[in-house]
Amino acid sequence: MKTKILLYNKFWEMEWNLPTILVRDGFELINNRDYFDKADVVVFHMPNVGKAELKELKFKKGKNQLWVFFSMECGLHYEWQSEKEIVDFFDITMTYSRNSNVPVPYLYPGYLKQILNAPVSKYHNINAFISSSFDKSNRLKVLSELMRYMEIDSYGKQLNNKHLDADAGSSTKEQVIASYKFTIAFENAIAEDYVTEKFFEPLIAGSVPVYLGAPNVDDFAPGDHCYVNVNSFSSIKDLAKHLVNCCNDDTKYQQYLEWKNKPLKYEFLERLDLVKNRVFLRLCDYLNNRAENNVPKCK
Repeated sequence: MKTKILLYNKFWEMEWNLPTILVRDGFELINNRDYFDKADVVVFHMPNVGKAELKELKFKKGKNQLWVFFSMECGLHYEWQSEKEIVDFFDITMTYSRNSNVPVPYLYPGYLKQILNAPVSKYHNINAFISSSFDKSNRLKVLSELMRYMEIDSYGKQLNNKHLDADAGSSTKEQVIASYKFTIAFENAIAEDYVTEKFFEPLIAGSVPVYLGAPNVDDFAPGDHCYVNVNSFSSIKDLAKHLVNCCNDDTKYQQYLEWKNKPLKYEFLERLDLVKNRVFLRLCDYLNNRAENNVPKCK
């Protein structure tokens, strides 16, 4: 009999496209809540779940049913989810944290090839794409102050001063970023391991991230000296001075791109190896290992 994994709710506003999700033999994915009582494993996409809803469902949890806490968002935006009462509902974690049972960092196998793309010629100095108002990192305050000291083309909804003639989504963004020497890469929250696409998109496009976010971001860097860390400067004014100097001195700027001609850092390759299989395959592997090691089925 197959192990039934119920995807309890949507991934944001998107329905799960079950035929495209790979699982191991012996597992079956379902997204029909009518099968809640029959599911062996229930995956909750936590940004779409309410506290009251979880408390009510707790009474319906089967004796041997496993609950999975799935989220790629920083917990600082959902502080109630870290309350002990809520944490104790769950048996398995799938988050960006390396300490999760099934880590889901913002890394994808394709990055291994993409990140070594040769940079194109640069026509502009520094850009920003910040659209969300989520801001537990004070990124809008930092960006606003930085814009007092230097010109920044801001394409996002926040602090906007530049418009796209045409916008085809991610492909347009990548093309725009590729034409800039530096790209603002400010996370919406600051937490260990919370390193998102904001850091990797510029690296792939051949731009240099100006990073504000995870204190251990260097653990995720593909090479040495490949980004500018906001926290390495005593003031935003000093940061601006450094960026302007690099924009005006190509020798200094090119030092931020030398990593592309060197072997990638071992730590980065190790993290990429972690995501060589898709996330639900990794969940299946964890469940198999859990069963083989006779871990109690649920709390």
